[in-house]
This record gives sequence, structure tokens and C-alpha cells, in this order.
Amino acid sequence: MRMLNRLVVGGVAVFIPLYFIIRFTGGEAKKIENIGAVFSRIKNPIVWSVPPNGVRYVNYFQGVPDEGNKFVLVDVSMKARMRIGFPVVPRCFRLVDDLNIRHYPRSHSPFFIAYGDSFYMDQDEEFVGKLLFEIPANRKAENLLFDRFKE
Repeated sequence: MRMLNRLVVGGVAVFIPLYFIIRFTGGEAKKIENIGAVFSRIKNPIVWSVPPNGVRYVNYFQGVPDEGNKFVLVDVSMKARMRIGFPVVPRCFRLVDDLNIRHYPRSHSPFFIAYGDSFYMDQDEEFVGKLLFEIPANRKAENLLFDRFKE
């Protein structure tokens, strides 16, 4: 009798998880393969880039920079790989100069004029525009950073 109980419990322990796996995947291996793509989207929810010639230094852009400064205009394109749960605001972007000093974009950047000072991104939505930064005239732009801004 004990042997029969062990066989029944062992069979249940093996077949119930197998049943749930088949039930929830619908028997399709494709759904299991897509799990890797989902994890990839979660790890990198936003893909953004600056084209090779996408950084320009200008002395005038709808106004004059403060004395001793210059404008840096950066072309940027962003695509959301999944719905983003935080708003994209100007403080999400930072331009790093050659002395590792971070600068925030100006409020009159064409990117934020087009999309607003705060917006959300849905899956597969693309945003293209120009960010305007003001840095000291003797500095060079080295890197553009993007991260969630927490108040």
C-alpha cells in the first residue's frame, strides 16, 4: 500500500507541473522562446542613438548663449521597446563635457518643444529631435547620458 501511495504521489509531482507548463504555453515552444525577448526589453527598455555627425557647436540658436558659453545641438532618436512607466523630462538627459561636468538641456530644445516638457513612451513609439545644451566655450561634448529622473 505504501508503494502505491509513493507511486501516486510521485506521478502527481511529475505530471501536475508538466500539465501547467503545457497549459500556460499552449503547447507552443514559440512562447517560451519569446521569454528571452521580454527579458531583453525589460533590461533595455529604451534604445536611443546619436548619429555620427549629430553633434554641432553653434553660437546662435534662437538666442545668444551666456558670455563665455556656446550652444551644443545634439540630434537624438529614441525608441521604446516597451511601455515606459516614468515620464521623460529634460532632466533625464545630461551632456558630459571633457572635464566630466554634466549639463542639462535648455528648456527651448526643439525636442521638448515638439513633444512637451514631460511625456510618456508607449511600446514601439519613436521620438526624433534635437537637444540644445549650453556649455563653456572652451569645452567639448564627450558623452550623452539618459536615465530616469527622480525628484
